[in-house]
Amino acid sequence: MTCCSHHRKKKVLNRRVINLSLGIYLLPALASAESIKLVIQEYPPFSYTDPKTTEIRGFLVDKVMEIMKRAGETPNITSTSLARGLNATMTEENTCLFGFRRTPERENAYRWVGPLTTDAWILYGRKDDTRLLKHVEDAKPYAIGSYRNAATGIQLTELGYHIVFAGEDEENPRLLINKRLDYWIVSQLHGMYIAEQQGFAKEITPAIKYKNIELNMLCNVHMNKQRIDLFNKINKNIDNDGTMDKILRKNGLK
Repeated sequence: MTCCSHHRKKKVLNRRVINLSLGIYLLPALASAESIKLVIQEYPPFSYTDPKTTEIRGFLVDKVMEIMKRAGETPNITSTSLARGLNATMTEENTCLFGFRRTPERENAYRWVGPLTTDAWILYGRKDDTRLLKHVEDAKPYAIGSYRNAATGIQLTELGYHIVFAGEDEENPRLLINKRLDYWIVSQLHGMYIAEQQGFAKEITPAIKYKNIELNMLCNVHMNKQRIDLFNKINKNIDNDGTMDKILRKNGLK
């Protein structure tokens, strides 16, 4: 074998080794580049399907889509029930659901992005109800409406409150007005939105504030941690660079 042919063979071999090495290092990157599936529950004005256009809208949708845009993602977004959304996020890789409370029961089952926003939760009562609540604990003896799988309702049940779980939160304004409930525990924004849509807004009133609750995006536990870290970094940037204020104004919330 000549010297030149030996060098040519060595170069070809080296290129193959380099290409193989690159392939090994690129595999994780390619895997993490799979499209993200975003899932929402109908929770206006945070996230909802516009009945006229069937587009998924809401101020949290706008924020999450801005996070995805800045991260170079092209996600698919669909709407489903809370139970199905939680199950899909737990069992399907590259799936995320938003805006939800970060609870001890959920903590290790998902990866987290947030908080996306802070949500004030209150007890709504009837305007013709003369009872006054000085403290949230004063409501313990009364029937309080929540809905199936709602973290706040579950937590209050564990604390000894009399929580009545409806199939959907949309059932609760009617139950409250018809005196089948004494109070309704709900997000202040979401509760008033539902009441307005159903024509009950003038018949209910805030009885007492429960607490502020941070809402997050939860993702499948196997999602790439670098991806999650990037989403969290962008989320903070959106809060600090004025973009979130623009989103709230666009949605009539500021």
